[in-house]
Amino acid sequence: MTGPNSPQRMDFDALYRGESPGPSIPPMTTPPWDTKAPKENVIAWQAGGWVHGDVLDIGCGLGDNAIYLAQHGHRVTALDISPTALIIAERRAGDAGVDVRFAAADATTLIGYTDAFDTVIDSGMFHCLDDDGKRSYAAAVHRATRPGATLLLSCFSDANPPNEEWPRPAVSEQTLRDVLGGAGWDVESLEPVTVRREIDGVEAEMAFWYVRAQRRMSN
Repeated sequence: MTGPNSPQRMDFDALYRGESPGPSIPPMTTPPWDTKAPKENVIAWQAGGWVHGDVLDIGCGLGDNAIYLAQHGHRVTALDISPTALIIAERRAGDAGVDVRFAAADATTLIGYTDAFDTVIDSGMFHCLDDDGKRSYAAAVHRATRPGATLLLSCFSDANPPNEEWPRPAVSEQTLRDVLGGAGWDVESLEPVTVRREIDGVEAEMAFWYVRAQRRMSN
């Protein structure tokens, strides 16, 4: 099922190969989120002491968040659906001299991962999923974590104005509460945040939700 705010389906491996990821989307030399540095939200979560135990970076992309967390002493498994992204991520981790376990996986199933993690980091993947995918993802992450686990999630907010050149999926507060709550997660903090980033040489403001949720013992 998809709704009016559902994202356009993209071929992320094609995107990372420098090819068009979907109809009417031009190839990109560098993805706009490739800052070659950890994202602001991940730095804030680490500084706030919310990252603990065995860590899963889900939708890790080019690996910069996972590398940052490994540099701070965490045991990190980083998963992505794109083999091309993972090759680059492994190279960056090697250059940084840190040990991160990278693997290809579908975030809506997380086959092979059960009761494995204490913290899940999601920096910009949740909003890439359609409605059914979001629900499957929330359930899969619940299965993959241990009791008392923390989910730290950043996603595009529905406060972003329309942008034809770079359309952004929109996620409402109600969607976050319904999807996560329905899959066994208690939302403890949900903050609207505006982030400034440079895209193609132009500074842009983007509205995000920063979410912290705790895993219930069962759904």
